[in-house]
Amino acid sequence: MSGIIGYIGNRPAAPILLEGLKRLEYQGYDSAGMATVEGGTIQAIKTGGTIRELETKLAPAPPPGFLGIAHTRWATHGQPSETNAHPHLDCRRKIAVVHNGIIENHIPLKRRLLEEGHVFSSATDTEVLAHLIERFYKQNLGEAVRQALRLCRGTYGIAVVAGDQPNSVVAARQGSPLVVGLGENEEYYVASEVAAIIPFTKRVIYPADGELVRLSRQGYTTLTLGNQWVEREVEEVALDIERFEKGDHPHHMIKEIMEQPEVLEKCLAGRLLSDEGTARLKGLNLSDAELRDIQRVIFLGAGGAASAAFAGKTMVEEIAGIPAEAILSSEFRHSRGLIPPKSLVVAVSQSGETADTIAAMREVARKGIKVYGICNSPGSTIARETDGGIFIHAGPEIAVTNTKTFTTAAAACALLALLLGRLRGMPLGEGRRLATHLQRIPEQIGSILERREEIRELARNYAQSRTILCLGRLMSLAAARHAAHLIGEAAQIHAEAFPPGEMKHGPLTLVDAETPSIVVVPRDSVYEKTISNIEEIRNRGGRVLAIATAGDPAIRRAASDTFFVPHTDELLTPLLTAIPLQLLAYEMGVVKGLDVDKPRYLAKTVTVE
Repeated sequence: MSGIIGYIGNRPAAPILLEGLKRLEYQGYDSAGMATVEGGTIQAIKTGGTIRELETKLAPAPPPGFLGIAHTRWATHGQPSETNAHPHLDCRRKIAVVHNGIIENHIPLKRRLLEEGHVFSSATDTEVLAHLIERFYKQNLGEAVRQALRLCRGTYGIAVVAGDQPNSVVAARQGSPLVVGLGENEEYYVASEVAAIIPFTKRVIYPADGELVRLSRQGYTTLTLGNQWVEREVEEVALDIERFEKGDHPHHMIKEIMEQPEVLEKCLAGRLLSDEGTARLKGLNLSDAELRDIQRVIFLGAGGAASAAFAGKTMVEEIAGIPAEAILSSEFRHSRGLIPPKSLVVAVSQSGETADTIAAMREVARKGIKVYGICNSPGSTIARETDGGIFIHAGPEIAVTNTKTFTTAAAACALLALLLGRLRGMPLGEGRRLATHLQRIPEQIGSILERREEIRELARNYAQSRTILCLGRLMSLAAARHAAHLIGEAAQIHAEAFPPGEMKHGPLTLVDAETPSIVVVPRDSVYEKTISNIEEIRNRGGRVLAIATAGDPAIRRAASDTFFVPHTDELLTPLLTAIPLQLLAYEMGVVKGLDVDKPRYLAKTVTVE
């Protein structure tokens, strides 16, 4: 959740580190700092505030040195403050550490170090690492880091420098993302996200869990914590720096919403076989016979990805006729996790680094069951550890809110459901009809985005609500969940999603003139029942914003406000109804003057519990 950037080369390190921090800002943070090495000493500068404040501190006299590490912190142990900000140093101020993750056994380690005479200045678990490395340090930084980490339990992505080692940066990971960048002219980088180093290099390696990397100007070496040398394949990052920029848009969130026609086309390209009424998903690494043998599909997801997982569950059941479940990763990892034989387990994650989802899929793997991924990040942990999967090709999503990765993940679920359905007896005509509707989705989304002004007007009417109920039946429940998630994040309005049939079982008591409801009510098989639910709300003085299918005159009479989306197959409606809901959440946040890209207290990638 925090950000790491490290550099070693022939240029002053401070400007490069600062640029890297700025590109990690979207991940969310509450403090920042950097440390450089020069003349046998470490110069550390920290702030309990923003990167801008750190930049102001650096301006009068940027710290010298041609290697260094920097960090944006999202507080776990210890309040946000300059003292608790990273980097953390040892007693002699000869070793500096930046760290993402949690050292679970830091309390007994700290107690032991205190008994040995070490003096601590912060409330963080990370400072334990600095003192533990100091304990083992004898002019070999990599070996000291390796020995220290063998005593640690928990998750970490770390970068370490020593004052008397002007040609060495050491990094390691366990359950927290890390990427090493290979530059030109004896330059090397390490970061928690490729976004931090994309301006400098596109050649990278991805260390695996339990691996340590030693960087010098002459090259790098990778080894395990058990001291076994390993080689990692050098990969080329297929992203341009422009994809990480806002361009002409005021926020990343709206840029990413507007990109959806383009990214949906990329997600479907080469996979949707309209003439055959099916999909080609070679990345699953499963034969037709193995796919036909599946008796249950289980989707795992957290946060915004969970809404896409719920869409996938209903698609698989209704399109393919296979029982399916959508389970929150954080619940699954702590439960018995019963998985019936012949189940297909699919982990859904934008970043591929979501801690709860990784832990859940590893628990599945420990049971001897294969796990597949729907993911946006080819070099991520989920991409590397799953047995196959579907990359959604959405490009970088910088805003904390999931928008384009929701629709592309849901589209990937539709492709999977279509493939499974055709392999299990779905008629060709039915497959072609569904494929044709899916092919039209990008263009239809484009037509919705052209009506953004309509949503802006609605946002002004709903932005001051304290609570919003988001309702939808069957496929529309996934869109309602997505809406509630986005409204809470981007507009900081409490929102909850329910199937409308549950209203009489409790939520109806919340309805009043100050608590509006957003009802997703396309022309589907449960349309009449949802209309009845709208009338229940209206009869109790509640306002209703209906997201409905174009050409439905009845809904105008039933609802207070309406927004119409084009017609599509019932099972694909979340791909269209999600769009005005995304725009609504965005515009409400803008009306309230909020930072819609970086909602308070949240990070883009949740790499700790």
